[in-house]
Amino acid sequence: MINNILVSIIVPNYNGAKYIEDCINSVLNQTYTNWELIICDDNSSDNSVELINNYNDDRIISPVIHNENKGAAVARNNAIRQATGEFIAFLDNDDYWDPKKLEKQVEFMLDGSYTFTFTDYVQFNTKNKKNIRCKKVVSRNDLLKNNYILTSTVIYNAKKLGKIYMANIRKRQDWSLFINIIEKSEFAYNLPLALSFYRKHEDSISSNKIDLLKYNFNFYNKVLGYSKLKSFLMMVRFLFHYFIKKIREKFF
Repeated sequence: MINNILVSIIVPNYNGAKYIEDCINSVLNQTYTNWELIICDDNSSDNSVELINNYNDDRIISPVIHNENKGAAVARNNAIRQATGEFIAFLDNDDYWDPKKLEKQVEFMLDGSYTFTFTDYVQFNTKNKKNIRCKKVVSRNDLLKNNYILTSTVIYNAKKLGKIYMANIRKRQDWSLFINIIEKSEFAYNLPLALSFYRKHEDSISSNKIDLLKYNFNFYNKVLGYSKLKSFLMMVRFLFHYFIKKIREKFF
């Protein structure tokens, strides 16, 4: 296994004390050891920063970079600016990784000469868990139909593509990032192994269908710059593919 590529891991944090230790421990337990962990705190009011600073590992960038409650997009972008790795990976503060996540995904990228990759994942909550199998290859057109990629599974090659940032929006910033990356990489390739664990919260955007429609319309209209009519039609198409994806996740 080639271990000479530095991977910069980007973690935004806001009041994440309940789960942040699981997140960090999953990075510390990686079999692939050449990484730096950059955590950008968004002015948390709990003790999560104290928990983060309790770790004594030179690979965890210290002190934690702070924002002034500007949202996850600004937090992630600030961390990306600090990153020095050839590869950039993302992990949300309430998710965690399989110990071999980086090892297997870096190897997958090198073997296939891929610049943008993601993996399958385990979706879980307090009641159950389920392996989510993703599309094998995702194009820009696919991403316009629906966001088929989970943030905590992504790695992109910043050396070849350059550093790529998220739109400064409160919601759907990860979707904007993937579209920005894929405009340079052309495709995103799936490693079909469930190597990330995604914590599904009941109050997530997807659980509120009205908010889902509102945020998606604004994404097409204000972020991508489509007309209101086209944004409405894109939103309808999104909704169709969204329900197809949910049916697929439930029964397959």
